[in-house]
Amino acid sequence: MEQRKPVQQQYFTRDREGVFRNSEGFDTVAKSAGLDPAFIKTTLHPYCVYKAPKELLARAEEDSSLYPESLVAFHADNGDMVIGRSVYVGTDFTGQRSASFTHMFVVPGERKDELLLDPQRLFRIRSFQSAYDIRSGKELPELDGISFGMAPMAAEEQDKLLTELGIDAARFQQLLYAVIASVSGKKKVYIALDTDVSEAAEYAKKLLEAVYRCLPYAIRRQLGFMTFNSEPEAKHHLHILFVEKGSIRLPDRSIEKEYIFDFPGERFVNTDVPGQAQLFFSYLWDHRNKTEQLNALFAFCEEALAGIDRSTALQVQTYVQLYTLYDIEQGHEALYEANREGAMHSLVAYVDAATIGSKSRLNALFIQLLGKEAKDGDSLPSPEYIKDLLRYYSFADEAVKTLLIRCLVLFIGRVANKSAEGIESAAPIFDQLLGAEQTAMFDIVMKELISQQSGAAESYMAYRLGRAGSVKALQEEIKFWLEQSESAVQQRFFANEALKKVKQLLQTDSLRKRVETAAALYHYFDELPGRRDKPQYEDFCGQLKLEIKLQLLDGLKLANLEFEDFQHLGFMLESVDQELNNCLDKSQKQSLQLLATLYRTLTLNKPQDSELAKAYGIFGPVDLERVQESLKKLLHTRISPAQFGKIAYAFYQPGTSFGSGYVAEFDYYGLLEYIAEATKDTETIYDFLVWSAEDNRFLNEKQEIDANYKVAVSKYFDVHDRKAFRDKQIRLKLMAVPNASFVALFKAIRHRHSGKLVRLLSKHKRRLTRLGLVIIPLVVLLVIFRNPIGIALAAIGPAPVITVGDVPETAAEAAVNVTVSAQNDDPTVQLYVNGKLAGSGQASAIVELKDGSNTIEFKAVNRGGKESKVVQKQVAFNAPTPIVTIEPLPESTRNGNITIKVKALDSNDPAPTLYVNGQAAGQSSASKAINLTPGENTIEVKASNKLGKMSEPIVKKIKYEPAGAK
Repeated sequence: MEQRKPVQQQYFTRDREGVFRNSEGFDTVAKSAGLDPAFIKTTLHPYCVYKAPKELLARAEEDSSLYPESLVAFHADNGDMVIGRSVYVGTDFTGQRSASFTHMFVVPGERKDELLLDPQRLFRIRSFQSAYDIRSGKELPELDGISFGMAPMAAEEQDKLLTELGIDAARFQQLLYAVIASVSGKKKVYIALDTDVSEAAEYAKKLLEAVYRCLPYAIRRQLGFMTFNSEPEAKHHLHILFVEKGSIRLPDRSIEKEYIFDFPGERFVNTDVPGQAQLFFSYLWDHRNKTEQLNALFAFCEEALAGIDRSTALQVQTYVQLYTLYDIEQGHEALYEANREGAMHSLVAYVDAATIGSKSRLNALFIQLLGKEAKDGDSLPSPEYIKDLLRYYSFADEAVKTLLIRCLVLFIGRVANKSAEGIESAAPIFDQLLGAEQTAMFDIVMKELISQQSGAAESYMAYRLGRAGSVKALQEEIKFWLEQSESAVQQRFFANEALKKVKQLLQTDSLRKRVETAAALYHYFDELPGRRDKPQYEDFCGQLKLEIKLQLLDGLKLANLEFEDFQHLGFMLESVDQELNNCLDKSQKQSLQLLATLYRTLTLNKPQDSELAKAYGIFGPVDLERVQESLKKLLHTRISPAQFGKIAYAFYQPGTSFGSGYVAEFDYYGLLEYIAEATKDTETIYDFLVWSAEDNRFLNEKQEIDANYKVAVSKYFDVHDRKAFRDKQIRLKLMAVPNASFVALFKAIRHRHSGKLVRLLSKHKRRLTRLGLVIIPLVVLLVIFRNPIGIALAAIGPAPVITVGDVPETAAEAAVNVTVSAQNDDPTVQLYVNGKLAGSGQASAIVELKDGSNTIEFKAVNRGGKESKVVQKQVAFNAPTPIVTIEPLPESTRNGNITIKVKALDSNDPAPTLYVNGQAAGQSSASKAINLTPGENTIEVKASNKLGKMSEPIVKKIKYEPAGAK
């Protein structure tokens, strides 16, 4: 068995010498061997000071017994507990001056609960020494324990004490509140009792014992106190200081924000108990004399706070929450019913995976409350309540998890059945399931819901799918279900609802949107099984794909389709599947065949396709005309070399002999007219003629131009394009065709269309050439010497004259627009503004202004270098300062920091710089967090623009009152 660490001792007084000094003075005169010298100097010595009552010193009281002793206790930084007593000594070793004597016990941290849990061990210590002869040595024994005596105060004695001190129920609760709040914060508790100064410390010790018994254990482990000091004085580690009567003098800025109990002066500052904490402190008051009941509450708190960070364990609000949970555990379920969400949130906040095993009472209470919630048919759990249940689920054991799942299903059904909105009102619960730490939580609950309350499960599926108002939304919704709950996707109901939504999305007045929607949905369901690696969804997706085709085909009119529509119809027309055919009647099959043929034509990748020609050949005259007219309409605005091969099918005449030379298989002339009309004012018709020279549909067996096509081409040029060969580019393009029969035809057409003027020019070509050799040099000489002559004339002529437009004497903005012009707007005269070229003839310029007076100079220079007189204009500009605005700020706050949002506007600077408390915070607008100090805080905001103008500062004052302060 490991031996307990001993209790160390230390004596401190004035003597001839000490442990740390060889001359007379105050020092440690004896200590236990286990005490570290550094610990004594830094931790113990600051508390070995006795400040005698000023009242007794003022009257030069010589009776040492009238001086109150000062009991001090605190917890050192190393975890040890220090308990000491200082007493007044009338004369020291010299017999000439007064002194004090302090005896300290240092209790190891692991043993201090022996005293903390039994206050009489702390307040009834009887082994304090009041003197010591250093001739006995400088080493004190280490102790196994500290002796104490006398039984604790009886209830009657304690109530009598409170009455004598003028402490009623409200004041006692205020004391408890101030003590707990002091431990969790930085504020001190100063108490002055209305007693005789000689009895003050004894009353203080008894009052402290009464208060101590009402404090939770975590508070006791941090609390430091001193039963007497001559005046209020902040000391590290000490939270409660009893001070001499009359020493609290208000107003006093050094203490006015602390907790003050001045009983003689009847002044109590910052002591009001917060409303939400009233029940807790009332309970402590009611049970102040019932140690067992208090210890039962504190034991509950101990279990709940295991593993919780220290700052939380010291907060007043923490004990308010734990008292509520304790009271509920004790059978007062009305507290739970009054705030179900708050109670459950508080409970779950004190449990986690690491501590659940050691917090059996909280676990039992959780099960108790969950069971009550399940039985209460009128209770509708809120989303926040569900969130806390899910958090508990993350670390609960399997039995509790099973119970939680059943309860969640019950709650969903209850909310859906009792709310007017139905399943929609339960949607927030499902949202909490999706946000749970366990990613499978949603699926687990959905499985149980499908099993126990299938109606609610189906309603939720229908509700979610019903919200999808677009293809993307439906895709995202199906993705959601695949990722969150495959068990739901496998339900027949889900497939039916998805199918219903698909039909709904396809019901639109816009044919384009309908086609695009169908294509997008089809491709999504077609790729879904493979993309998700879920082959089991093939049937589900196959049913949806078939329905998409049937819905789209129903009412799809050939005449209404555009070229872009066919780009999306490949999923249905690329290959007509048998399953779709089996679902169609005769008329629908014929319509599908027409669409498929048209689609194959529009997507043709090679010049011609014998199979496609056969497809056209099976149509009757009416259907053939419908297809060809549609093809003409679709390609009318898209004719290009890539479409030439497709256009030919719009003029195909099946049933005739190909290349016979007598009966044309194509309406060649109609084809040429169509292309020419559709591509008017372009050279596309000539590109087609070149292209056709290499396509068999326009050639005979000898690869020469087809006779019927030759007639059609000649007719086209004779009727529609007699001037074509006068254009050199067109002529060269057509003559370069790699087919001699085509070239011969084009030459014949060109010759036929040549006019008389062409022939005349050809006849006199040599004479015209000689005349050109004479005229051209003369023109060149005139061009070369034109500029030098003009410059010379300008140099000897008059100076240019300028006219300046109106220039304002004062400007409201940092720039002004000025205009200047030369006489007659002469374009050879260059115009300058402030020495910079602004233009020629007439010009305008933007002149940037500086703050104050500005001079603007105008002049002109002609092409000969002659300058005009300089014209000066004066403009005054008084730059305005930025306008600063601040979003509303509170006059006071309990938060330690505040965010201030400011803006600055300036007509001459789009981005003025903002300053908050002298520091640049941003441009134009800024948001800056400011740390506040307790009391009044001053915030100054101003802004400057690029011209250096600074706005007047705006000053705001905010009073920071930390939480719990009054």
